[in-house]
Amino acid sequence: QETLFHEKQTIIENCLFGVDINPNSVKICRLRLWIELLKNTYYKNATELETLPNIDINIKCGNSLVSRFAIDADLKQALKKSKWTIDSYRVAVATYRNAENKEEKREMERLIENIKTDFRSEIESPFKKKISDARGKADALAVKILNLKTFGEKADKQMLADHEKAVEALAKLEKERDEVIANKIYENAFEWRFEFPEVLNDEGDFVGFDVVIGNPPYIRQEEFSEFKKYLLSAFTQTGTGTADLFVYFVELGMNLLKHNGEFAFIIPNKWMRAGYGKKLRQFIADTKIHFVIDFGDLPVFEEATTYPNIVQLKKTKTSGSFKACKVDTLKFATSLGDYLNENNFEVNVGELSSEGWTLSDTKIQALLSKIRNKGITLGEYINGKVYRGLLTGLNEAFVIDKEKKDQLILEDPKSAEVIKPFLTGRDVKRYHTPKVEKYLILFPKGFTIKRNLPDYDPNYIAAEPPPRYGNMPYDDAWEWIRSQYPAIANHLVPFREQAKKRTDMGDYWWELRACDYYNEFEKPKIIYPNICKQPEFTFDDNSVYTNQKCFIITQVSFKLLGILNSKLFYFLFQSILPKLRGDFYEPSLVYLKEFPIIQTECTEIDTLVQTCLLTKKENPIADLSKLEERIDQLVYQLYDLTHEEINIIETA
Repeated sequence: QETLFHEKQTIIENCLFGVDINPNSVKICRLRLWIELLKNTYYKNATELETLPNIDINIKCGNSLVSRFAIDADLKQALKKSKWTIDSYRVAVATYRNAENKEEKREMERLIENIKTDFRSEIESPFKKKISDARGKADALAVKILNLKTFGEKADKQMLADHEKAVEALAKLEKERDEVIANKIYENAFEWRFEFPEVLNDEGDFVGFDVVIGNPPYIRQEEFSEFKKYLLSAFTQTGTGTADLFVYFVELGMNLLKHNGEFAFIIPNKWMRAGYGKKLRQFIADTKIHFVIDFGDLPVFEEATTYPNIVQLKKTKTSGSFKACKVDTLKFATSLGDYLNENNFEVNVGELSSEGWTLSDTKIQALLSKIRNKGITLGEYINGKVYRGLLTGLNEAFVIDKEKKDQLILEDPKSAEVIKPFLTGRDVKRYHTPKVEKYLILFPKGFTIKRNLPDYDPNYIAAEPPPRYGNMPYDDAWEWIRSQYPAIANHLVPFREQAKKRTDMGDYWWELRACDYYNEFEKPKIIYPNICKQPEFTFDDNSVYTNQKCFIITQVSFKLLGILNSKLFYFLFQSILPKLRGDFYEPSLVYLKEFPIIQTECTEIDTLVQTCLLTKKENPIADLSKLEERIDQLVYQLYDLTHEEINIIETA
């Protein structure tokens, strides 16, 4: 018992350190460590138990991302002026841990705080040198101007402008300094430079930790806007304006490590593919990666929908390749470790795309690289002609069923002018003629104003946007709508107050938001859902509109549709797209636009695709397997794939 107690005590006191912004988490962690010691406490004599040390000093509360003083801030001047040394700081901490009564503990707390305050007050302000240099530049120019004036000369325009800029730069720095001093961001700042003397050398330099582990908070970038400016300035290697919070923790963790230190975090796997993860991917690629373990859509955390992976790094230069594993179950035959040993594969860092990482073995990486280098990107092929479906802001008012549509047209045939067939994402299936069950009442922004122009032209676009409500009073505009579309107006009246509350309506409450591409829905187009288990692309030439759960492509060819629905494209889905829970994929434009498309025409694919569409139109449950197999073979030929490469795709 005694041996175990003191070994655990040594480890907890000298090896384990922690920080959390939540004081309750800190308390729980401290309690957990005390309980671990209690398991092995022992009697020093017949009646007296060994005293538990004050290990709480190792687990601290604070915002670990925010610090007034950089990790590499120079302590040498502070140490020279201070009556304390780093060694005395360490002794004070050790004494605190072993204080035998509250009075001694409180005395050590005061001493430690005094030492840290003394160090802080002596450290050169990060603005001091910058402000000094800026003031020197401004003063030097002022002296030159004054000397010229003394001798009856005038400073030229350039010198006066330079002086004005220098004065402005000085004022800006002084303002920034004052904001830092008063800024609430720093209220809970954690000063890594002072808090753990164990990782400082005798000169006060931050040596760093041997190991950093963590599970940073998964917070979207919209939720910490007040900290974003600071974070972007503090974490320049990984931060972007749209990065989620965990990204900054990765850079912090690596900064806290000593050279050759070990890093292990569990973080969302979005960093591997998201646009905001590009800088983080490069940051990680520049280090030695031990292991990346991806759990896909498995419910690792039962109470949260996250898609985590574990990243293990070493703070040294990249080794060119690393081990990876895609975990497809949480029910391991023996242990996670054994599962990883049996299912890992090598990933070549050089084969990873800067636009998104795909964890796959070297053969698949080589195949993906070959496919990517064929043709041009989908975004180029379609000239950017891809559009998201529409949001109404109030579906109850503007989306109706067939029965309601028929009723409105029966009451007033003119209603048909503003009622459009409307699809949702679940209505879209590969090669199926979309089955329309919903309809959209469409008064686009500008409709009311344009239609009231004396020389109305349906293609008219004003050179300057009209003022809100245009040149018509609100009541007059509504009366005009009632006179032109009485059945539609009567249907919309009960929704008036709700429609007015929308932040995204058009010029009037009965109009939908501004949209530059309403007319694109009237064109022949390819439609696909934003969530699907496999490629679900189809064709429409019936002027169908869609909701925001769909995308449309209006630069259409039947060959393109065949490629999009092919096994090769499904292979790219599996390899590149984010995988959601339930084996669903999200073919967002940010990923899809980079998929390679061969420009070479293929009339046989065109014919086969048209046959697929016609077959499904005549019989929605018809089997297209033979037709699709032939399309797949033709697509493989377009991309010049070998039998071995085709086998990789077919068995993926």
